[in-house]
This record gives sequence, structure tokens and C-alpha cells, in this order.
Amino acid sequence: MKIYKDIAPYYNRLMDDVNYKQWIGYIKDIFTINGIEPEIILDLGCGTGIPASYFLKEGYRIIGIDGSMEMLRIAKEKLSQYNPVLIQSRFEYFTIKNHVDLVISLFDSLNNLIYEKDLLQTFINVGNSLRKGGLFIFDMNTIFGLSHMNSSSMFTKETKGIYSIWKSKFDKRESLVTLFITLFVSENGYYKRVDETHIEKGYSLHKLKMLLRKSGFSKISFFEHLTFRRPNSRTQRVMISARKD
Repeated sequence: MKIYKDIAPYYNRLMDDVNYKQWIGYIKDIFTINGIEPEIILDLGCGTGIPASYFLKEGYRIIGIDGSMEMLRIAKEKLSQYNPVLIQSRFEYFTIKNHVDLVISLFDSLNNLIYEKDLLQTFINVGNSLRKGGLFIFDMNTIFGLSHMNSSSMFTKETKGIYSIWKSKFDKRESLVTLFITLFVSENGYYKRVDETHIEKGYSLHKLKMLLRKSGFSKISFFEHLTFRRPNSRTQRVMISARKD
């Protein structure tokens, strides 16, 4: 199942309500607290390049990796003045030539890895990409967060000429949520319909810590997203930081 293909041209408009500046500031706080001042950042799941653009404007060097060629085409056009390195690859297969100081992965990109072996291999690849002492910062929806999507099986929103319908179905046994996305996009007085189906898997914090340690990471910290509070049983999204040994 190919995701972020048909909705790629509309993704930036669809995410117009996201406070990217706040997210980037939060990430910078985390790497500052960890004593890291990166020069080169690998953005795993860079999408259309919006987070990368904030870092590029501040002089950081960026390598972007994404599985969707359609999303990368938009990122290449958006970031053309900075000429970043953009690579199409599945997370569990990527390699880069030179080590980076920081790897980030945002907007629950890693929840798209629905097999534990693929998540483990991704963590290993991240470790292989980092210099010794480098930092990995990423967020994930928790199992509770994914299950909470099902508390209201459908919601809608309208932004910049796009009317979207989001339906979800949660599989408690497998900790999987299936998200059915339908867009109605206003074009030349008509509405174009676009449909995609995404699947995300939730992992316990214990499992994530185990996989990170197995991949050579230490000093693993979990926070409620956009805070420095410890997550609890009702936390919907966590931010994780881990240092390469």
C-alpha cells in the first residue's frame, strides 16, 4: 500500500493548522539540553520539507529521507534555494555515506512501521548514520493515542479549499489503527475527490526502550509531546531522545 502519493500535492494545505515553529523550537530545546549543537541533521520522513525549511533557514545542513517520491518532489521544489540532499528510501533500508550529528523523525512517521523487525532495523540504520555521541529525536503516537482516535470514529475539517473526512478503526489486539482519509479539493469550481488509507502501529514505551538499547542507544528519555513531563497512561504522543553510544 503506497501512502502519501495521491494526497502529496495537498499535504501542505492540509497541515496548515500545525504549529511547526513550536515543534522546531521544542526539538532545539531537547538537543541543547543534551549538549548537542548539530551541523548536519538527518530528517527521516522529511515529507514535503516544512520542518527542514526551518532548520535550513538557520544555517543547518539537512539530509532528507522519505519513502514517497511525490512528497520529495514537492520538498525539492520548496527547498531548491538551499539545495539539500534528498533521498527516496524506505526507513528500514536507508544508508548514508557520512555520519550526522542529529537524526529527527517527526509527525509519527515511525508509527507507519507496523512490523517490529522493521522498526528495529530502522533504529539500527539511524545508529549507523550518527556520529558517536550523536542524538536521535523522534515522536510517536502511543497505543492509547491511537486507540483514542477511535473514540470518535469520524471527524472532518476544512482548510484552504480542502474539505477532509477522517475515519479510523482501531484493532486493540494488534495495536493498529487504520485511518481512511478522503479529501474533496476545490479546483476550478469543481471538487476533486482523493482517497488514501494509512495504517499506524502503537508500541509500548518499554518495547521502544528495548529496541533502542538493542540498536546501540543509551540515555533514552521519554516526554509528553511539547513538554518535559514524564508520559503517563493517558499520554497520546511521546517525544523520545536517545544518544548513540
